[in-house]
Order: sequence, then structure tokens, then C-alpha cells
Amino acid sequence: MTQPKTQTEQLLDAMQKRLQETFGQMLMVELFPEDPARYRLNHPRGAILLAYGKSTFGGSEAGDSMFQARNIVIRLTLVFRQLNGKDGVVSYLDEIRACLTGWFAPHCDQACRPVAEQYIGQAGGLWQYAQDFALRATQLQVMGPESGPLLTEPRFEEYP
Repeated sequence: MTQPKTQTEQLLDAMQKRLQETFGQMLMVELFPEDPARYRLNHPRGAILLAYGKSTFGGSEAGDSMFQARNIVIRLTLVFRQLNGKDGVVSYLDEIRACLTGWFAPHCDQACRPVAEQYIGQAGGLWQYAQDFALRATQLQVMGPESGPLLTEPRFEEYP
């Protein structure tokens, strides 16, 4: 029996699907490689690589259980053969930002928004930039079964 995907895995899948729908004919869109040192760009133009960056958590929103805001950052690493021009990474930074800004991901109660972009470097003829996008979801306490006797026969009393 396969385990259902976690909230984070579902979020990454949804973002990958959104990017593939928009850029799949022009770029590779895939999860960040397990072994980045051995990654090889096989696309003639470039790739968008998605990775879970981090989460920060707010205080509990309820007194009797854990109910917290989960602020999530997803990092996109752009690996391109060209820096400038219509096929360059710089123009795709703007296009990717436009694609994701305002998009509502599953399990999130705030739209996706950009929080940072930066030049990573150039090596072996490949240009690399990072884009960070923030989303907000809710972290809930997992509730187990109650212990003790179950309420099987409720009795209601009327008040005058």
C-alpha cells in the first residue's frame, strides 16, 4: 500500500505542474536533483529545478490544540545556456515570476508571492539564478482517537 503524498510533496507537484503547463514546451521543469554535482542539463535552452526551501511557523491559533500558520519557501534554480536575449535566463526570471505570482497552490490560504531572486553563478557555460517564492498553509495537530467511553446515547435537557 502506497503512502499518500505529504502536504509538501503535493505542493511541489502542483507547482511543477503549473510551470510545466506554462513552460513545458520551452524548458525542462523538474525537481532539484538528488546529486547536484552530477546534474547534466539536457535541454537546449534551460531548466527550472524546484526544491523545498524552508518553513517557519507562527504561534498557535487555538488554545486547545495546535493550529499554526506555516510560511513556506520554495526555491527555483534556473540553469540556462544563455544569459540575455529572448532565450536567456534574465527574461525567464520575469516570465516565471509572472506565472507564479498570485497563484493559489493546494492547501494554501494565501497566494504565491516572490520573495527573493539572486545570481548564483556561471560554470561550464551555464548560468544559474535562484528565485524564492513564499506560500502560506496551515499546520494542524494530528488528532488521535479519544480515550475513554464513547458517547453512544446523548440526552438533551431543555432549559426554561
